[in-house]
Amino acid sequence: MFIAAGKWTRQHYVGLIAIFIALGGTSYAVSVAEKNSVTSKSVKNNSLKGKDVKDDSLTGADVNEATLRLPPGEQGPKGDPGLDGTNGTNGTDGTNGTDGIDGAPSWSADCNEGLAANDVMVRAGATCIDKYEASIWTARTGGTQITGAIPCAANGQNCTNIYARSVAGVTPRASITYFQAQRALANSGKRLLSNAEWQSAVAGSPDGAPCNVSSGLVQSTGANVGCISTDGANDMVGNLWEWVGDWLPVSTACPGWSAFSNDTMCLSGASTTATSPGALIRGGDFFIGAGAGPFAVYDDQPSGSIDDVGFRGAR
Repeated sequence: MFIAAGKWTRQHYVGLIAIFIALGGTSYAVSVAEKNSVTSKSVKNNSLKGKDVKDDSLTGADVNEATLRLPPGEQGPKGDPGLDGTNGTNGTDGTNGTDGIDGAPSWSADCNEGLAANDVMVRAGATCIDKYEASIWTARTGGTQITGAIPCAANGQNCTNIYARSVAGVTPRASITYFQAQRALANSGKRLLSNAEWQSAVAGSPDGAPCNVSSGLVQSTGANVGCISTDGANDMVGNLWEWVGDWLPVSTACPGWSAFSNDTMCLSGASTTATSPGALIRGGDFFIGAGAGPFAVYDDQPSGSIDDVGFRGAR
């Protein structure tokens, strides 16, 4: 086939490719004669390479988004490109798509999974917290409530026999050290809330009555039905001060919050002589009156055991 110099046409290229295939060539030849002619079915296993396409013979006009694409599902393995769910169609197996469709949290919705029926927790943001101030028991899923002396050391080192639970209609546990409370919670698969978690979870609780802030006596868990947070936790204000996980130097003064709040604030003037750190307690108690509230904060020695300080758990 004689072709004059400079006279190569599309038909000449096609004819030459046909001869090449007839002679046993091992590469696939693709005719780019019409727009939309090159598809994912035509280009496989690296059969069309850069050395096969020269001199701008295959241009953007010949290959567009509609004509050359990966098979469905290969662009977004497990939904990676669509974390917010907007590209969920690429995650054909759907394994990572269910939690991220509209940015919903990925945590389990059931805070009470694995707990006894009357051990009640509520969702507070990303954290599950005890609905009621904690009581301690002889078993994780029940047993007998311990209302007398706690049968383990104040430092918590041998506290393998006490379990913290969130139970309605009982006297919450006071006269318990930080370390005993921590171990009772750990034995039940829980922990103390951080100060930040507590502050978020208390939102919506009344600042005073109807919470138990002036009766002079601790009341049963859930007795004050109006003393409840937005997330559904009872008695975060009043009844008992509550240990939280954070420590700081022991404070020596209570300047309050000034115009911000009338709640008690006693985190000022760090002691230079105290022989213990201060563990934060939150919310106020049954006799502090107006000083109880969502911003009430004090500190006490974690080894202390006081009749108006209790706790609640998180996980």
